[in-house]
Amino acid sequence: MFTLAKEDFNPGQELYSALPERIAACLSGTDTDRLMEVRLRCGSPLTVIRTDDSFFLSPNGRLTHERGEALTVTAHDIRRGMELITRCSVYAYENEIRSGYITLAGGHRVGICGDAVTQQGKISHMRSVQALNYRFAREVIGSADKIMNKITDGIVIKNTVIISPPMYGKTTMLRDIARNLSLAGKRVSIVDERCEIAALSFGESPFDLGAGCDILSGVSKADGMLLMLRSMSPDVIITDEIGGDDDFAAIREIKKRGVSIVTSLHGGNEIQPDGFDVIIRLGGVGQCLN
Repeated sequence: MFTLAKEDFNPGQELYSALPERIAACLSGTDTDRLMEVRLRCGSPLTVIRTDDSFFLSPNGRLTHERGEALTVTAHDIRRGMELITRCSVYAYENEIRSGYITLAGGHRVGICGDAVTQQGKISHMRSVQALNYRFAREVIGSADKIMNKITDGIVIKNTVIISPPMYGKTTMLRDIARNLSLAGKRVSIVDERCEIAALSFGESPFDLGAGCDILSGVSKADGMLLMLRSMSPDVIITDEIGGDDDFAAIREIKKRGVSIVTSLHGGNEIQPDGFDVIIRLGGVGQCLN
């Protein structure tokens, strides 16, 4: 696996380079702009999920709905995929594997599942891996343009929670909100626990975040938000997928200091009662974008 310079960045290249070679070759002619996920399940057809539909992929790289025409994923493919995403050092990625995913340079994420070994009710390691789910991260400039007037009037930034189901573009939206606020001259602190919003690689993001973003990666959201509050004097802190008690406590402290928060939360197409409970725990927000 390799890392591209920013000027050479291709949204799919980092993820392609982490795929088993024969699968990457089959995908080479696929429209990257529509690609969302590539799912490898041992002994099952290779599945490609795009914005328009879900397909199997044939050995010659053709998309098909016919299971019998699909390339079958082998145990060797899974082993090779793990070698590539861990750079042949599985032990160095034990914490990420216990969490169920590894984040690649470029913000792409590879989900991992299989035969898990638990200790005291928590996953200690994976005895064997059965499936890998490669999820593409992409930048969509302008994706937040239509909601920016709900978030800020140019002076005040409203506390905002974006609620949607998985794979509806929450992280992509947060990335573009950060860009818009940065371009408007606001001091933006991004707490990127899973290295997905800014996807720093060697200290640089491949995405256009404007000139006013400070980024902290690889630290818990709660600790990261408080660190940014103390050290970077932000106008707004942006983070992704809050949920723990520590997250809520940190956000309440941030609000006391007069700093705005823009974040996201998993939820359905309609805000459910547990969504309202979260909003109450946050002490109320300026806008809830659903």
